[in-house]
Amino acid sequence: MSTTLFKVTRSHSAPDTAEPANAWRTRGVCAGRPDDDVWFADPTDKIGVRAAVTACLSCPVLLLCREAVADEERGQGKQTRYGIRAGLTPVQRWAADPYTRAAQGKTGRQLAPCGTAAAYDRHTRRGETACEPCRLAHNKRTAEAKRRARYNTTTERSAA
Repeated sequence: MSTTLFKVTRSHSAPDTAEPANAWRTRGVCAGRPDDDVWFADPTDKIGVRAAVTACLSCPVLLLCREAVADEERGQGKQTRYGIRAGLTPVQRWAADPYTRAAQGKTGRQLAPCGTAAAYDRHTRRGETACEPCRLAHNKRTAEAKRRARYNTTTERSAA
């Protein structure tokens, strides 16, 4: 009888150390869709952009892709970034890059990254459509505020 000391699971986004460094790229959603029209849709085509972002967000190697894209585009201007990569538009990638002025506030401090409620508020102030991670963070914040308000209301009633 064999005993297992711990269970080993394989993460969907963890790199396989036996593969070359960029082997994860073949497992991406974009590797199975060679047509560039999906990833390089016209920025005014909101449906096309949303379809590409949705496809990226379902990718099993999304985090590895975001790291690679961030390394490749570090410090580049907005005009040199094209297409949907790692589930982000060129403007979103430019704004998230800590090496560009866009990622810093008026006082020079770094802005909250996408995927936070503060970033959702920033999208709203700028009149942009919030990305999926920011929408999820906003929904979580709203649900928590409602839960807190409901809890405070019930405790006030019981105290009276």
